[in-house]
Amino acid sequence: MKSSDVKNIEKWASELDGVITLPDLKVIFGGQSEAALFKKLEAAIEDKVLLKIKRGIYALPGTSLEIISSRINPDSYISTGTVLASKAMIGSVPGRKIQAVKIGRPRIFKFETGVIEHLSISPGLFFGFESVNGIRYATPEKAFLDVCYFYFKGRRFSFDPESDVDTTGLNTGAISAYLKKYDVRFVSFFRRIWKI
Repeated sequence: MKSSDVKNIEKWASELDGVITLPDLKVIFGGQSEAALFKKLEAAIEDKVLLKIKRGIYALPGTSLEIISSRINPDSYISTGTVLASKAMIGSVPGRKIQAVKIGRPRIFKFETGVIEHLSISPGLFFGFESVNGIRYATPEKAFLDVCYFYFKGRRFSFDPESDVDTTGLNTGAISAYLKKYDVRFVSFFRRIWKI
């Protein structure tokens, strides 16, 4: 790939927090045929200038997984062990894997430098997050409840939700308020295991 093309891609992608889409590439290389554009895109991927995340979304190597996740689905929020580890409530989680929660079909995106898993939740349980620099993150209380809820549904994590989570700093009032939105079966399961 020509160095001028590499510089163009890197400059443009940097301005977009490291993530670039097919429409962005059409602007960068405006006036070129679709075939020429795809040839440049293939060369950028082959030369490791860009990573293919999914069809139409590409990233510079080293781009934060949280940013990529947010660009894949802006309505999702980062949650579960990713948030718990960042708040030192559990030990580390796999470094190049994050989990986010969204409404709709669950999806896993695997690429050279990481894995992004989007877990699915019902619209009634889609709450409890805040935006930080344009990326949604679950509150620690909601991240913990998301772990417990998916655990209740049969999902396993790289840590044991029953014994590996330090819940001492959680806001019990927020947990109680959040629990009012959940099914009674989950609430009874939760209360039986976690005395919060």
